[in-house]
Amino acid sequence: MTKMKVGLIGCGQIAPAHLHAWKKAEGFEVAGVFDLDKELASKRAQEFETRVFDSVDQMIGECEVVDVATPPGSHAKLARAVLEQGRHLMIEKPVVIDVGEWEGLVAAVKRSGSKLAVIHNLKFAAGCMQAKAWVDEGRIGKVIRVQREFLTSPSTDRMLVGDKHWSHRLPGGRWFETLPHELYLTHWFAGPLDFANVAIASTPDAPKGAPADEVVITMRGPTVLGTIHFSANCEVNRRVFTVQGSHGTITCDILGDQATLSTVKDGKWKRAVGAPVLAAGQTLLHAVSDRSRYGWHRLRGESPHFRAIQAFGAHLRGEAPAPTPFEEVDYVVRNCDRIGRAIDAQLGERDAARPAS
Repeated sequence: MTKMKVGLIGCGQIAPAHLHAWKKAEGFEVAGVFDLDKELASKRAQEFETRVFDSVDQMIGECEVVDVATPPGSHAKLARAVLEQGRHLMIEKPVVIDVGEWEGLVAAVKRSGSKLAVIHNLKFAAGCMQAKAWVDEGRIGKVIRVQREFLTSPSTDRMLVGDKHWSHRLPGGRWFETLPHELYLTHWFAGPLDFANVAIASTPDAPKGAPADEVVITMRGPTVLGTIHFSANCEVNRRVFTVQGSHGTITCDILGDQATLSTVKDGKWKRAVGAPVLAAGQTLLHAVSDRSRYGWHRLRGESPHFRAIQAFGAHLRGEAPAPTPFEEVDYVVRNCDRIGRAIDAQLGERDAARPAS
């Protein structure tokens, strides 16, 4: 089988996850990397035994697939350049920072006939995949609510430190960087919920990157409600996605890449024992096999990025559907825009209401 040549634009923090995945995925060959920081590009090229392209144009000319892993402010321009040359595009989230940029990319995809995929990697995390399988099997009945908690602090989140990280300049600040995860998971488990409301709190200790350091977003559909809670004040560093069903609950520990299922129903003797104790027993029974699978996948290098890229490869070969369907990406981009700008609007109202010093 002839391998497709892949080039990576952007050699920063997330680049190793991409390069490890491309080198392991079937049917691809890493042809080289590019970054405006030549020293950083050389470091990555040496680390992954590949070359440094002299320019983006050179990379696009020599590669069938281009992977864009730069900060999102540069995505629209780079993506257009890739698509206009008829190359396939893998791109990090957030795809763009403005709906107008997205509509331009949609038109470019249609003109080019190229395939587009976004790194919605939590869909390919083992815990989230297990949770989706349980939902599809009907293990928790009808989904009635989804909830995402992203609770962090400057002590554990490098994006909240200082005032220079690129995420600070996004609509809604640092939260815009992670918001796609929350939205595509909501879409995957509960369908396209509508944005309903956002409430913010801005404390005196709010970091520069998250002037709205407490944010709660609500989404709603005909039969399902969704909530997202961001916090920059939680040292626990909690990253959890919960799916509540009519007959049970699934909790995904995102950091531990583990899903737990609770189907404990109410009853007198169960109250005496304690529902949390019984639910913990269910979790322990599942934990041994779950952790064994987790360790095996880690040893084999089968990361969520690898599975996402592998799925994109199958799609390019006509063997599988798109790993990130257009409607999913469109939903994420448009709601990121709405929510990010709603956060900024409330911050603007707060600032306008403050008495002049």
